[in-house]
Amino acid sequence: MGWTPPTKFTVFLTFLLMAFGIFILLDLSNLIWPGFLPYFAIGTENGWFIISLIVFFLSWFLLFLGVKLKGL
Repeated sequence: MGWTPPTKFTVFLTFLLMAFGIFILLDLSNLIWPGFLPYFAIGTENGWFIISLIVFFLSWFLLFLGVKLKGL
């Protein structure tokens, strides 16, 4: 099984997703701009933490697909 490097678009998109996830986690820990993210009905911290986990998973999965599939 060969390894194919992902395209520049895939790397750039996964970087943006990872940076957005890190921004959410830093905002939740009050390291940058406390209270910058809006309030959700399901709870501020729980809702944004779930969103950050989804964003982290999507960034990992997109990079995984970019490596496994050619031309992605």
